[in-house]
Amino acid sequence: MSFGRKHQRRSRAEYSFYFALIFLAALPICILQWVYALVTTTDRLNIGPVRRAWSEAQSVTPRIFWAY
Repeated sequence: MSFGRKHQRRSRAEYSFYFALIFLAALPICILQWVYALVTTTDRLNIGPVRRAWSEAQSVTPRIFWAY
């Protein structure tokens, strides 16, 4: 049983590591997209760049993490 907890802890740490990497990679792109949308449209933006990057990381990380 000890092995299961260690494996789960390691997997959780690994997942968090991948999530952080993807979030940090997505953040500058989302900021640029947000600024572009802010400049080109007069509509009020509902989602900020941090929330959009977080959403992207939540979407992409499971696909990458569970693929191998």
